[in-house]
Amino acid sequence: MCVACHGETGQSENPDIPNIGGQPKLFVMYQLFFYREGRRKSPEMNTVARDITDADLTALADYVSGLPPPKPADGGADIDQPRYLRGADIVRQRRCAVCHNPDFSGREQMPRIAGQREKYLLKSFKEYQAGQRIGTQAAMAEAVRGLDDTQLADLAYHLTRFRPQHPLSGSPP
Repeated sequence: MCVACHGETGQSENPDIPNIGGQPKLFVMYQLFFYREGRRKSPEMNTVARDITDADLTALADYVSGLPPPKPADGGADIDQPRYLRGADIVRQRRCAVCHNPDFSGREQMPRIAGQREKYLLKSFKEYQAGQRIGTQAAMAEAVRGLDDTQLADLAYHLTRFRPQHPLSGSPP
């Protein structure tokens, strides 16, 4: 059932649906658990996860974490440099690399955010701000607190296109 929305390799074709390939195993397990228990709301995901056993959670998390991670959004020469730099500044100010790793690959219960769908990241940030999305810690709500819509959009733009080798990557030295 995962393939129908998230694609065979965990890369969704729908900008509203996150890429799940390469997510950390513990993160996947937590999210499926949150959906199963109704602590995270999505009619589709709550239905799919409702009957998943703990053994299924582990098996699915192993599978998803072994899928290839998403590639950065194509931009090349078309990257809006001022917007990318504004996002990089927010990354540095909010210390995103501390939890999500300098390459934003995620670890433990923190998701991979490099190459994630821009629209999905923006939606997630707004849900954290509004207290509608839970996590294992309050760090994300704090990280996005006080950012306006333009700043959130710039942050999502940057992370979607992030390339560690890019001279404007925004990762710490």
